[in-house]
Amino acid sequence: MKTGLFLLAIPLALLSLAAQEAAAPKRPWSDKAALSYVAVGGNASSQSLGFTNEFKYTWVDATFAFNVGGVRVATTTIDRSALGSSLATATVQETRTTKTSTETYYANLRYDHNITERLLWFGAAGWERNLPAGLEARYMGLAGLGYWWIKEDRTKFFTDAGVGYTKETPVFRPVGTEDGFATFRLGAKFEKKIFATSAFTSELNLSDSFKDTQNYLAVWRNGFTTNLSSRLALKVGYDVTYKNKPASVGVDVVQTPVATPPVILGQVPFQLKKTDTVFTTSLVISF
Repeated sequence: MKTGLFLLAIPLALLSLAAQEAAAPKRPWSDKAALSYVAVGGNASSQSLGFTNEFKYTWVDATFAFNVGGVRVATTTIDRSALGSSLATATVQETRTTKTSTETYYANLRYDHNITERLLWFGAAGWERNLPAGLEARYMGLAGLGYWWIKEDRTKFFTDAGVGYTKETPVFRPVGTEDGFATFRLGAKFEKKIFATSAFTSELNLSDSFKDTQNYLAVWRNGFTTNLSSRLALKVGYDVTYKNKPASVGVDVVQTPVATPPVILGQVPFQLKKTDTVFTTSLVISF
């Protein structure tokens, strides 16, 4: 009799635990980290590291998001020379020089608060460094309104608009460079689930200066993610950045005829390209 009661109690206890788990509130926060690393050694040497982390906390009528990321590429160049009194006695010397060829980092946060089911207001702030594009630092603060045009399980489309202030610190500052200005920004984001385990996202942000409307910046980010398990996913990303008035770098002016050692007269500005692209593949871990 006691054995029967014990066996009956087991499924009842399991049902009770399942009911408690179903009634438990959903975890309010989520975090996704992505990492990519490539190392080449031997006759050539380079290291490439990329990372992102997306943290989100959700209340009933509000959301807070904090995102960080970066890409760093270090390349080692090899110079060889031979010294000797004859070909038979010559010895080869090798000199390796490591230089960071790419270094970009960013950090931004955003708070969204619902006004209605589809309309919301937001506040955002961000920091960015992009040395290949001639940008030592960019600081941005923004506030505005957003609207969900489509808000379904498999398809989402969202747009927002805001005004704020931007301050830039270029690597090289030509005379007359404006480092701080009031800005406005327009944004759009599209999300689409493909099959049961894949999703495509595309986000476009366009910001401009109130004072100089030709100084606009467009950033287009695309990503395709495929889940490998409940916590692991593979992501492929392609980002395009367009700056209509790109930054400049300083180029040394060497006096001619060239003396030994060379005489540097100063630097002249050289404007960089308007478009930068980044292609990434990474492993995403969800916590």
